[in-house]
Amino acid sequence: MHTYRSAAAPAIYEEVRKKSRFIAYVEPAEDVAQAEAMLERIREQHRDATHVCYAYRVGWPSVVVRMSDDGEPQGTAGRPILEVLERQGVDNTCIAVVRYFGGTLLGAAGLVRAYAAAAAEGLARAKIATYRLHACLAVRIEYAHHRKVERLLDELGARIDQTRYTDAVELSIVVPQEEAGVLAQRIADATGGTAQVRRAGERYFPASPV
Repeated sequence: MHTYRSAAAPAIYEEVRKKSRFIAYVEPAEDVAQAEAMLERIREQHRDATHVCYAYRVGWPSVVVRMSDDGEPQGTAGRPILEVLERQGVDNTCIAVVRYFGGTLLGAAGLVRAYAAAAAEGLARAKIATYRLHACLAVRIEYAHHRKVERLLDELGARIDQTRYTDAVELSIVVPQEEAGVLAQRIADATGGTAQVRRAGERYFPASPV
């Protein structure tokens, strides 16, 4: 339960089918509040659109799933968008597809194809990343050990989230959860046991997108 797949970054895709304009928006969203804020922003941006249909899966690992046809025939918009997320095994992601009607009816099958294609192309442009659980460490070291610890962190693939310079160097570090204990010991060894290392929570961070 330490990894999940999600959109790596926001993306937009647009296409025209039989004079109807379809615009897909894809964004990572960790919870319902983030997904709904995205949808509200898009509705405001496209107040004159015919439909703003969507689907999202958020709140991993306790996934909340919602979708909407927004006035399109039942099952022709929200469900096809959701199926794109499900086929790709993607969570914590929201996809909205805006439609501007162009005057030509697409039929139920045509709508399903159009919404599914727009959602899939949008997700392809966002790319998919594996999000991995990281431990957050607060590290306090003497100035004399700063460069040595930075080289060590780089060697181990840990990332420095923040650096503060006070009477000592205070680092906020994130490292894969299973490597946190080894990193803490390596920092202790590198500083002759003078470093102060404490846990400061957990967060998910993306690996390289695919």
